[in-house]
Amino acid sequence: MKILAEIMDLVVYIVQKLRDLLLYMVDQLYRFVEIALGRFRDAGIAEKVVVLNSVPAFFAIILSVAQYYIFETWFYINNPLAVYLIVIVFGMLVSVFFEGPVKFLARLLLNAYYLAWVVYLPLAGELTKADPHTLRFGYYLNIVVPVVYMGASLVTFLFDER
Repeated sequence: MKILAEIMDLVVYIVQKLRDLLLYMVDQLYRFVEIALGRFRDAGIAEKVVVLNSVPAFFAIILSVAQYYIFETWFYINNPLAVYLIVIVFGMLVSVFFEGPVKFLARLLLNAYYLAWVVYLPLAGELTKADPHTLRFGYYLNIVVPVVYMGASLVTFLFDER
């Protein structure tokens, strides 16, 4: 019976440590959210637009950009540049914490490069070889998101920089 008591003590000890670890992780997450919200509140309106524009950017990544009808069914084409938009969104969110003309230039060049490719692909017929095909809302969202990012970056550079 003594071994059973030892095992129970060990189980109780492990459960207590796991509970303590979970509470510590929740506390750290709470502190991180407090810091992030404080930074968001302190940021200028253009930087807030950059952060909030990440929501439509997420939808621009996951929504299909074109569709075509073949064999009596619709087929959808995903965004071939979605991986690059993920990097751009990450770069835009990280750049909120930096200042200066280098930030503006990096933001502008990244988004302009992405925008050029988004416009080029359908014009060159490289989005899909299926003919006829129609562009969907996701394609237009892939144009709007970098334009908003570039506009917010310009406003930040001209007016909100400290």
